[in-house]
Parts: sequence; structure tokens; C-alpha cells
Amino acid sequence: MVVLVAVDGGPAGLAAARWAADEAVRRGSLLRLVYAWPWLQHAAPGLPGVSEVRGRAVGMLADAAERVRADHAGLEITTALLDGHVPEGITAAAASAELLVLGRTGHHLGPVTRAVIHHARCPVVLVPFD
Repeated sequence: MVVLVAVDGGPAGLAAARWAADEAVRRGSLLRLVYAWPWLQHAAPGLPGVSEVRGRAVGMLADAAERVRADHAGLEITTALLDGHVPEGITAAAASAELLVLGRTGHHLGPVTRAVIHHARCPVVLVPFD
């Protein structure tokens, strides 16, 4: 059983990860942190290369996992980078999850969140962060 949470390096994603960790503990489930990004095929002038962007994403996931692990000793946590279009990547990753957790800022849902909610085949929890 897997509780999946999409993180983006921001405070809303970390709040969602912490909430998801609590829920994974209650369920006796694995926690999987994912980050979706449509990887650049060719770096544009002045932008970091694909390997640098990927390295930052891996570091962000590792940092989020470390922060969550600090308050949830013994919880099994995995991380994964999802290549491709963001909503489709998250939705595909959630296909085998028992629960998908997303962070939310403000009072309106962005287009990615709306698309994921619309297409997810498992329950979705939105964790507010204001």
C-alpha cells in the first residue's frame, strides 16, 4: 500500500508531505514522494542544463524525505522523479496508490491540481497551506 504525495520544493508541498506521512503511518503504508517535471531536451542559452536541473530535483526530493523522516522514524519513504507532462505523470504514478496527497496554497486550484483531481483514480486529499 502506498500513500503518494507530489512535492515541488515549496512550503505547501512540504506541508502535504508531512500530512501524508502521518496518514501513511496510520495506514501502515509506504510513503512515496514524487516530483514531476517535463525535462528539457535541450538547454536554452542561459538556462541550466538538464543534468543540473535533474540534480536539483533529486536534491529537493531528498531534502523533503529527510525533513519528513525526522518526525516519522521508521516510516518507509521512497522518492521518484516523474518525466513528462506534470498532470499526466502524477496521475499515472497515483494509479497504483491508495491515496494521493497534494498541497494547496490560496483559495483557488491551479490548472495542474484541477487536472490531477479530475483524472486521478484514487482518493485525493488537498492539504491547505496559507
